[in-house]
Amino acid sequence: MESRSHTERWAYQRLYQDSIFSLCTRLYPYLRRPVFQAVSRTVAWVYAMTQPAVREVVRRNLQLLRREPVTMAEAVRVFVNFGATIADYVAVGAMPVEKAQALQENDGDGLEHLRGAMAGGRGAILATAHFSFFEYGAVALGKAGIPLTIGTLPEPTASLTEWRAKWRRRWNTETVPVGADPFSSIQIVRSLEAGRCVALLADRPIAEHGLPVDLPNGRILFSTAPALLASMTKCPVVPVIVVRLRGGRYRLIAKPPIRVEAASREQRKEAIEDCTRRIAAGLFEEITRHPAQWYQFVPVSA
Repeated sequence: MESRSHTERWAYQRLYQDSIFSLCTRLYPYLRRPVFQAVSRTVAWVYAMTQPAVREVVRRNLQLLRREPVTMAEAVRVFVNFGATIADYVAVGAMPVEKAQALQENDGDGLEHLRGAMAGGRGAILATAHFSFFEYGAVALGKAGIPLTIGTLPEPTASLTEWRAKWRRRWNTETVPVGADPFSSIQIVRSLEAGRCVALLADRPIAEHGLPVDLPNGRILFSTAPALLASMTKCPVVPVIVVRLRGGRYRLIAKPPIRVEAASREQRKEAIEDCTRRIAAGLFEEITRHPAQWYQFVPVSA
């Protein structure tokens, strides 16, 4: 079995380009969402069937979520769902704002947690996962009038980074490319001080900032970056996730805020680890309910 990462494979490198996204955006007015869904799902299925090593990685990741054996068919379903998500990513960026917002089932479950976390005038840290159409959170929060900044690793090319940043600006969402230490970015801290929420992906660690957390059938190395940022800024962390529903609509779910509270320097490490475990528990409560929407194409087992 090949050991190359899926990001090093020819098909991935050919498809994951700003030129492909731009072409699809131009085609959207002529093809519309159902056609985009069908084409993208088919491309994803073909990729899954021709990349057995990546398919096995996905199956093993899913196996962390339950003790019963996970079949290859279930792993393939992840790829197909991812194809549908990519289709909607393009569609939402091209369709009228009101139509994109109408894809949300309601105003969001638990938004009171998020508004409460921001009651002091400062922002909140949103911890999310490589799950479903997580970028749709920008649409949902923009509709709710909640300003958002996304801290993200740079894309493979500067042009793709800019394409994705432009997509987010439509929803009043800023993009801050970060390095190995997202909490060290002055822009991230300034966003929180200005009352903006800052979203970070947490189900994969950046550099060495990871903590093993228990899952139903194994362990995953989970990012401590949100908790570290919370410790430094005294802003709460709110686990947030977007779920795709039957019928193709989306639901945003926000969990109760989590704070890093340590009376001494010695207690700080323990408080950060406790916060990280609670973030993971909040996110995986939803991920285990909808495992076919967990888009992890690299090994995550600790």
